[in-house]
Amino acid sequence: MFAVMRYTLSNTADKWPLNKYYGVIHVMIISHSHKFIFIKSEKTAGTSVEAALSGFCSGDDVVTPINDYRHNRDENGKFIHQSMNADEFIKLDLPNLQHADALTIRSQVPDEVWDNYLKFSIIRNPWDRTISDFSWKRRQDPAIKPRKHFYHYLGVPFNELAQPAKALHEFIKSDDFVNNDRFYVIDDELCVDFVIHYENLAEDLAEVCKKIGLPPFDLPHLKTGFRQKRHHYSEYFDEESKAIVAEKHKNDIRFFGYEFEQA
Repeated sequence: MFAVMRYTLSNTADKWPLNKYYGVIHVMIISHSHKFIFIKSEKTAGTSVEAALSGFCSGDDVVTPINDYRHNRDENGKFIHQSMNADEFIKLDLPNLQHADALTIRSQVPDEVWDNYLKFSIIRNPWDRTISDFSWKRRQDPAIKPRKHFYHYLGVPFNELAQPAKALHEFIKSDDFVNNDRFYVIDDELCVDFVIHYENLAEDLAEVCKKIGLPPFDLPHLKTGFRQKRHHYSEYFDEESKAIVAEKHKNDIRFFGYEFEQA
């Protein structure tokens, strides 16, 4: 359950009007109140983290809206995410308000903000993230959740992973399949001050809260339920598809030591 309560923030001495300093960029959260920039990566629980953090924002803090508010409800149906100071962004024809790359943010915010605010993002095992990305982007594809036909009930073997694995192989060779480098890598080097490991989400997020002066809180569960949880990610891959993901995510492997794990 979402347990973040409204938190009264004190104003800081240095806050910048949106129009003067930010122009027409599409960021996620820039909090002057707590001096942090959250750069939201894809398929890493970023929407849940962003929604929770938005509850602590106020004043001139910038929080961009979620594109699809059908996925902005907690387990009790309550709206969670709170956007603010994003009117200029909504008027623009931008491809994605939520996922601005690090280079764009750095080029638009004042140097003192980029250099002095805590910049953080979220990372995830590349093969596990690929399955999540695939399940989300292909959620309308019947191959994701194949059904048994009458002949399966007559004794013909049914492999529920055969169609998803084939669709995955097609997905990772398509233009829809991209890595998350743009959110935390610039010029082949890490550009953030801290990374939250998806595999250690609660503990790493608690460490971020200590750094930026926020109390502990529970995360809402947003944009979930699109992936079959009963199968380990390794069951979807063959040697070729495993290698394609490794090549695409070579920076995640280089910086964070991720490996392909068996079930």
